Amino acid sequence: MAETTNYQCPNCGGQLAFVGTTGMLHCEFCESDFTPEQVEQIYAERQAKADARAAREAASESGASQTPAGEHVSAADASTDERTRVHVHRSTATDPVQAYLENSKWDDADQENLRAYNCSSCGAQLLVDQVTAVTQCPYCGNNAVLPGQLSDMLKPDYVIPFKLDKDDAIKALHNYYRGKRFLPDAFTSENHLEEIQGVYVPFWLYSGKADGDLTFSAEQVTSWSDSEYNYTQTDYYRLERAGSMQFERVPVDGSSRMPHAHMDAIEPFDYAELTDFSVAYLPGYVTDRYDLDVRECDGRARSRVETTCHTVFEETTGGYSNVQLSNGAVNVDWSDVGYALLPVWMLHTKWNGNDYLFAMNGQTGKLIGDLPIDNGKVTRRFILIFVPIMLIIALIIVFALGGYMG
Repeated sequence: MAETTNYQCPNCGGQLAFVGTTGMLHCEFCESDFTPEQVEQIYAERQAKADARAAREAASESGASQTPAGEHVSAADASTDERTRVHVHRSTATDPVQAYLENSKWDDADQENLRAYNCSSCGAQLLVDQVTAVTQCPYCGNNAVLPGQLSDMLKPDYVIPFKLDKDDAIKALHNYYRGKRFLPDAFTSENHLEEIQGVYVPFWLYSGKADGDLTFSAEQVTSWSDSEYNYTQTDYYRLERAGSMQFERVPVDGSSRMPHAHMDAIEPFDYAELTDFSVAYLPGYVTDRYDLDVRECDGRARSRVETTCHTVFEETTGGYSNVQLSNGAVNVDWSDVGYALLPVWMLHTKWNGNDYLFAMNGQTGKLIGDLPIDNGKVTRRFILIFVPIMLIIALIIVFALGGYMG
């Protein structure tokens, strides 16, 4: 059986975790720190030895897997499957979306060091390195069953490493909850906050050009008066606007189980910190693979570009009392598509049968969250405030009637 390669501390064999504040992989047991490059180098050396050992074992067992005599199988003979994709910037294909469906796949080293599992409750696919134990699904909050089965997946082009740690996320939650008196106690308990998880969320990054040709209907209302009458004059205009806009890396999350509104709300990410993908950034975090491919997310990306074009073009129509978009079109032509893992802190909570999700940008700290209301707290608050007021009013009425009767 082929030997896998674990991301373990070279000094003591303990578990490594990437720390965003230092940019290093830290061992919690011996307090050693390593750069991602050092870990990658160690990983490559160990993987080479593991591959060589596996090759020798395969050769000794060739009787069970020998290719029939007279047949030769080359890489070109192998059919491509859903693992295939292409780096658009190196592709000769004219359509970058199609380019992602052509070739390039995980190499053996990557597959040996990554494992994908399906949540037994909601079916979400969770990608983890071999030293990370997944105990809770960030989407449904249930314990995830780890079948130990590797599933095919595309290798990301880029990653933005976590910059904010778990303490930062918990502090942000405390601030977010502060002053919200009707929140259930389950939301503010320390044990609950400790359940927050760092998740690398899959995103497609679209770049290209948008050509817009839009027509707006505008009104200019002018009012005046004389000694007898008030006058109102409305002039109508047809405004035509045309132009082009360049877009770089429009993000669209590629997970069907991820609330898209949450992901849109915690943008933007700072692409200056976008780096080439390395498995060394993943230890200590849950990593989700996409289940919406580049074609399925294309419509959302185009919609975002079109909305931006409408807004920018409309900003050039100032000086009128009212402006409305009449018709027109925005044509989008993608020139590049990238696949990236972006950092998000997530906390899932169930309350009275409903799901509530908190999400925070693991790079910038921008956050969004769904909050329930504890009706019991509302009732108690109502009683504490309303009942004394009603008693005071009743006493005032009683004294007033007593004085009147006297």
